[in-house]
Amino acid sequence: MMPCETPHDLLAPLDSLRDWYEHAILGNRVDNDNSLFEVMSLQVFQAGLTWKMLLAKRDGFREAFSSWEIDAVAAMGPGEVEALRQNTGVTRNGLKIQATIENARTVQKLQAENGSFCTWFYDILPGTTYLPCRENCKELLASWALNFCLCG
Repeated sequence: MMPCETPHDLLAPLDSLRDWYEHAILGNRVDNDNSLFEVMSLQVFQAGLTWKMLLAKRDGFREAFSSWEIDAVAAMGPGEVEALRQNTGVTRNGLKIQATIENARTVQKLQAENGSFCTWFYDILPGTTYLPCRENCKELLASWALNFCLCG
């Protein structure tokens, strides 16, 4: 078993990475296409890794992926992919890098068809209605904190 921090006390101060995630992302609607693309892209890169490892590279990702500007990421080509595969500031998995670029291109199509990525994600994509959970998410935060500890 890998060493981990203790589960987060919901009343204790957060480290800056968890603070950003828990207060800016978790349980909040993201109303900016680039920000939503960042969150979804980070989830692609997180697969197989811990959130703690990934969030530690958040600034490196932002720099490498043009602050997650969808049009800039969609315009990346083979040269940028190779440069990203050599960039120690990001997770250097070539398949995840290419998937992120293809996802940006897909998001551009969704924006053209629906006005924005956020509109498609929250208002058009089939599924349950989005319900903000900031007021009632203590159980969710506790579960996430335990996952954060167990997984990294």
